[in-house]
Amino acid sequence: MEQNKDWLKLDNAAKIYPATSSRKSPAQFRLAVTLNFPVKLKILQQAWERMLKRCPYFQVYLRRGFFWYYLQRHQDIPPIELMELIPTPTFHMNHKFSHLIRISARESTIALDFSHIITDGNGGMRFLIGLIYEYLRLDGAHIDKIETIPYPDDEPSADEFEDGHRKFFSGNLPKPDALPKAYHISDKPFTHKDFKLISGKIQLDDILKISRQNQVSTTEYLSAVYMFSLMQIYKQENREKNPKNTIIRLEVPVNMRKFHPSGTMRNFSLYVSPEIDLKLGDFTFEEILKKVHHSMQIQIDSKELGRQTSRNVGGELNLIVRIIPLFVKDIYLSNLYRRLGENCYSGVLSNLGSISIPDAAKPFIKSFDCILVPNHGMKKSCVVLSFQNELTINFSSVVESTELERLFFTKLVEDGISVSVKEI
Repeated sequence: MEQNKDWLKLDNAAKIYPATSSRKSPAQFRLAVTLNFPVKLKILQQAWERMLKRCPYFQVYLRRGFFWYYLQRHQDIPPIELMELIPTPTFHMNHKFSHLIRISARESTIALDFSHIITDGNGGMRFLIGLIYEYLRLDGAHIDKIETIPYPDDEPSADEFEDGHRKFFSGNLPKPDALPKAYHISDKPFTHKDFKLISGKIQLDDILKISRQNQVSTTEYLSAVYMFSLMQIYKQENREKNPKNTIIRLEVPVNMRKFHPSGTMRNFSLYVSPEIDLKLGDFTFEEILKKVHHSMQIQIDSKELGRQTSRNVGGELNLIVRIIPLFVKDIYLSNLYRRLGENCYSGVLSNLGSISIPDAAKPFIKSFDCILVPNHGMKKSCVVLSFQNELTINFSSVVESTELERLFFTKLVEDGISVSVKEI
């Protein structure tokens, strides 16, 4: 069984990242929690060590095999660093002893930086909540456990290690249709820093109200606002005179644990892709919202999503692909990522949903946060999460212009939602 080995296969979703990850395409995200009191580093160190040993699928180094990359388990403990407000994309894929998870702290905040090679946002958040629980327990608090969270006193279960994509793979489904290239904002990435962050805070009740009025989900509403803002930038760039890549398409992750009974702590997400084609002319916001709603309702379906799994896992299991040496796979996967990934999407919007913790832990916790490190293809990324009655919307950007963010938050205000915005 996987949990008894000293090495692990990469899960299906992770296989593309070693070949494509770089400072321009980091495949990295940060999850953070801010407490209502300063962090005690000695206690955090104890909690960190216990959680890493509890979750050996994160205590790994990336290694090259002849045919595939794999994860080598080890006993090293990454040090607690001083937290930078903007995470540096420094998971070095070619460094023999590069950790794929980092921890840092500053004042009252604890931050975890993850490489997407080891997990997705759901797995990372479960690990963070387990770390908080252990920290508070060691500090003397008494808090009830949550069933889906890994705790240091419990043995890891077999399903925490599993590759959900392989487990629920059905080879009989047709592959999804190929997507044509999408519009990208034209600004050039800056060279003097990695990226910047613009963060918006709103009351959760406000956005739930406007979403219900339009009979859509929060994710559908925010996706429509994002696409509406991108359409306005397309027009500002005067693209109508030289139409090229007229499709505005978002990449919206879907947590597959909602469709399949899996406790995996590794990657288990797929994507839906709402789009509009500006060859058809301008769209009102209401038209975009309608298209987004119906498109996502159709795509968020186990059978439709299973078509992506059929393509991804089917490719991995193909005999010819399996016997190709890794250095050739690297070239192929890098080209495949540009063709099926960055080139096909105008932006990404990831909604981690509402963060649930036991009532006894709430007095200790002020807020949660998340940053999705952007790549130089789409240039911006957006991640959303809520805790108690506050919704956080974080835009990460590798370009100087903040016009997209301005248009996005202005639309929320026009719809009656109060927004507090700051740039980091």
